Amino acid sequence: MKKTNKGFSMVELIIVIAIMAILAGALAPALIKYINKSRLSTDVSNAQQLASAIQEALSTDKGNNAASDRTTENSSAFYGAQGADMQTELASILSSAAFQGKNGDGRVGKAKKDLGGNTLGQQFFIELQTSTNSLNIWIGQTDPTHLAYPTVGSSLTD
Repeated sequence: MKKTNKGFSMVELIIVIAIMAILAGALAPALIKYINKSRLSTDVSNAQQLASAIQEALSTDKGNNAASDRTTENSSAFYGAQGADMQTELASILSSAAFQGKNGDGRVGKAKKDLGGNTLGQQFFIELQTSTNSLNIWIGQTDPTHLAYPTVGSSLTD
Protein backbone atom coordinates (compact mmCIF):
# COMPACT_ATOMS: atom_id res chain seq x y z
CA MET A 1 0.00 0.00 0.00
CA LYS A 2 1.16 3.41 -0.93
CA LYS A 3 0.82 6.15 1.69
CA THR A 4 -0.22 9.53 0.25
CA ASN A 5 0.90 12.72 1.91
CA LYS A 6 -1.88 15.28 1.99
CA GLY A 7 -1.24 18.80 3.29
CA PHE A 8 1.77 20.39 4.91
CA SER A 9 3.78 19.16 7.83
CA MET A 10 3.90 21.12 11.08
CA VAL A 11 7.54 22.14 10.44
CA GLU A 12 6.66 23.60 7.03
CA LEU A 13 3.80 25.64 8.51
CA ILE A 14 6.00 27.00 11.31
CA ILE A 15 8.67 28.04 8.78
CA VAL A 16 6.09 29.87 6.64
CA ILE A 17 4.65 31.66 9.70
CA ALA A 18 8.16 32.66 10.84
CA ILE A 19 8.96 34.12 7.41
CA MET A 20 5.69 36.06 7.40
CA ALA A 21 6.42 37.44 10.89
CA ILE A 22 9.88 38.60 9.80
CA LEU A 23 8.46 40.34 6.72
CA ALA A 24 5.72 42.00 8.77
CA GLY A 25 8.28 43.21 11.32
CA ALA A 26 10.44 44.68 8.57
CA LEU A 27 7.59 46.42 6.76
CA ALA A 28 5.62 47.77 9.75
CA PRO A 29 7.89 50.78 10.52
CA ALA A 30 7.85 51.87 6.88
CA LEU A 31 4.07 51.55 6.78
CA ILE A 32 3.65 53.58 9.97
CA LYS A 33 5.94 56.30 8.60
CA TYR A 34 3.99 56.36 5.33
CA ILE A 35 0.66 56.67 7.19
CA ASN A 36 2.00 59.58 9.27
CA LYS A 37 3.29 61.37 6.15
CA SER A 38 -0.15 60.96 4.65
CA ARG A 39 -1.74 62.46 7.78
CA LEU A 40 0.69 65.39 7.67
CA SER A 41 -0.22 65.99 4.05
CA THR A 42 -3.91 65.99 4.99
CA ASP A 43 -3.24 68.46 7.81
CA VAL A 44 -1.38 70.84 5.50
CA SER A 45 -4.22 70.60 2.99
CA ASN A 46 -6.79 71.30 5.73
CA ALA A 47 -4.78 74.30 6.93
CA GLN A 48 -4.72 75.71 3.41
CA GLN A 49 -8.46 75.10 3.07
CA LEU A 50 -8.99 76.86 6.39
CA ALA A 51 -6.90 79.82 5.19
CA SER A 52 -8.91 80.01 1.97
CA ALA A 53 -12.17 80.00 3.92
CA ILE A 54 -10.93 82.76 6.25
CA GLN A 55 -9.77 84.87 3.32
CA GLU A 56 -13.08 84.33 1.52
CA ALA A 57 -14.98 85.31 4.66
CA LEU A 58 -12.83 88.43 5.00
CA SER A 59 -13.66 89.42 1.43
CA THR A 60 -17.30 89.96 2.35
CA ASP A 61 -18.41 93.16 4.03
CA LYS A 62 -19.84 91.37 7.07
CA GLY A 63 -16.73 89.26 7.58
CA ASN A 64 -14.31 92.12 7.02
CA ASN A 65 -16.14 94.40 9.45
CA ALA A 66 -16.20 91.65 12.10
CA ALA A 67 -12.53 90.68 11.78
CA SER A 68 -10.01 91.80 14.33
CA ASP A 69 -6.35 91.06 14.94
CA ARG A 70 -5.88 87.69 16.60
CA THR A 71 -2.49 86.27 17.34
CA THR A 72 -1.69 82.57 17.61
CA GLU A 73 -5.01 81.31 18.87
CA ASN A 74 -6.23 77.80 18.35
CA SER A 75 -8.96 77.42 15.78
CA SER A 76 -11.87 77.25 18.25
CA ALA A 77 -10.67 80.38 20.10
CA PHE A 78 -10.25 82.17 16.78
CA TYR A 79 -13.71 81.10 15.67
CA GLY A 80 -15.36 82.21 18.91
CA ALA A 81 -13.47 85.52 19.14
CA GLN A 82 -14.38 86.82 15.69
CA GLY A 83 -18.01 87.53 16.47
CA ALA A 84 -21.31 86.36 15.04
CA ASP A 85 -20.91 87.96 11.59
CA MET A 86 -17.55 86.31 10.96
CA GLN A 87 -18.83 82.99 12.34
CA THR A 88 -21.80 83.15 9.97
CA GLU A 89 -19.52 83.83 7.00
CA LEU A 90 -17.13 81.01 7.95
CA ALA A 91 -20.02 78.62 8.59
CA SER A 92 -21.38 79.36 5.12
CA ILE A 93 -18.01 78.43 3.60
CA LEU A 94 -17.06 75.54 5.88
CA SER A 95 -19.61 73.50 7.73
CA SER A 96 -19.70 74.73 11.30
CA ALA A 97 -19.07 71.25 12.70
CA ALA A 98 -16.05 70.73 10.44
CA PHE A 99 -14.52 74.02 11.53
CA GLN A 100 -15.10 73.50 15.23
CA GLY A 101 -14.09 69.85 15.38
CA LYS A 102 -16.02 66.90 16.77
CA ASN A 103 -16.10 68.12 20.37
CA GLY A 104 -16.15 71.86 19.71
CA ASP A 105 -12.42 71.97 20.51
CA GLY A 106 -11.37 73.46 17.20
CA ARG A 107 -10.39 71.82 13.98
CA VAL A 108 -7.71 69.31 14.86
CA GLY A 109 -5.04 67.64 12.81
CA LYS A 110 -4.59 63.94 12.21
CA ALA A 111 -0.81 63.56 12.45
CA LYS A 112 0.69 62.64 15.79
CA LYS A 113 4.35 63.23 14.82
CA ASP A 114 6.16 65.58 12.48
CA LEU A 115 8.71 64.38 9.91
CA GLY A 116 11.49 64.66 12.49
CA GLY A 117 9.68 62.13 14.70
CA ASN A 118 8.80 64.77 17.31
CA THR A 119 5.40 64.54 18.98
CA LEU A 120 3.04 66.97 17.32
CA GLY A 121 0.08 68.61 18.99
CA GLN A 122 -2.95 68.18 16.78
CA GLN A 123 -4.30 71.73 17.04
CA PHE A 124 -4.26 74.36 14.32
CA PHE A 125 -3.05 77.80 15.44
CA ILE A 126 -4.20 80.89 13.55
CA GLU A 127 -2.68 84.36 13.45
CA LEU A 128 -4.68 87.01 11.65
CA GLN A 129 -3.26 90.52 11.39
CA THR A 130 -5.81 92.72 9.66
CA SER A 131 -3.50 95.73 9.89
CA THR A 132 -0.88 94.02 7.68
CA ASN A 133 -3.27 91.74 5.76
CA SER A 134 -1.37 88.65 6.89
CA LEU A 135 -2.65 85.23 7.84
CA ASN A 136 -0.50 82.44 9.28
CA ILE A 137 -1.60 78.95 10.26
CA TRP A 138 0.57 76.49 12.20
CA ILE A 139 0.03 72.84 13.06
CA GLY A 140 0.89 71.66 16.55
CA GLN A 141 3.24 74.48 17.57
CA THR A 142 3.91 78.03 16.54
CA ASP A 143 7.44 77.87 15.18
CA PRO A 144 8.61 78.38 11.59
CA THR A 145 9.14 74.66 10.96
CA HIS A 146 5.47 73.89 11.73
CA LEU A 147 4.00 76.66 9.58
CA ALA A 148 1.33 75.27 7.22
CA TYR A 149 0.17 78.51 5.58
CA PRO A 150 1.25 80.62 3.63
CA THR A 151 4.35 78.43 3.21
CA VAL A 152 4.92 74.93 4.52
CA GLY A 153 7.62 74.46 7.16
CA SER A 154 10.38 71.89 7.02
CA SER A 155 8.87 69.67 9.74
CA LEU A 156 5.70 69.16 7.71
CA THR A 157 6.99 68.45 4.20
CA ASP A 158 9.94 66.80 2.48
